[in-house]
Amino acid sequence: MPKKSRSRLWFLVHSWLAMPIWCFMLIVCVTGTLAVVSQELVWLAKPEVRASKTEAGQQRMGYDQIVSRLHSAQPDAVISAIRRPGEDHFALLVDVSYPDTSVARLYVNPYTGAIQGRSSSFDFRQFTRALHGWWLVPFSNGYSWGWYLVSLLGLPMLASLVTGLVVYKRFWKGFLTPRLRFDQGARIFWGTFTA
Repeated sequence: MPKKSRSRLWFLVHSWLAMPIWCFMLIVCVTGTLAVVSQELVWLAKPEVRASKTEAGQQRMGYDQIVSRLHSAQPDAVISAIRRPGEDHFALLVDVSYPDTSVARLYVNPYTGAIQGRSSSFDFRQFTRALHGWWLVPFSNGYSWGWYLVSLLGLPMLASLVTGLVVYKRFWKGFLTPRLRFDQGARIFWGTFTA
């Protein structure tokens, strides 16, 4: 097979790999982007998620202090978990259960120990991560075929990467010496801008 026709074959394989899966890929990428910033979006939308200091230089309370404040505010609550987010401006998530077998997830200010509100069992953060991870396909028999579908998306992406490297030889030269052609029309300018 001549070299020219081999290059064309690789190019056709590379370009057609994306055709059947572009919509699926777009949804996975958009939901992945939302999942990355979902905690911050929840922080912006819900004031009870925010942890604010009442005075300058105030330190976070220890777990024992948080537990004692929660027991004084809700004496019948049994604490099962306390989650501390990575950033200081987020409230603690405290899972509690009550004698009537109900459960709740509370937002607790780590500086004052005050209960700021309740979290729903399935919030926006969990929704975006579930939509990205397994397309909200329900689990049956311990697995979700949506999770496998999202995972299998890696195979055409890998094939597209390999064929792209074969088709676009020495692609790194464009990164090291970018060249924008302003004088040859809009199509060529935007082609060199995105390349």
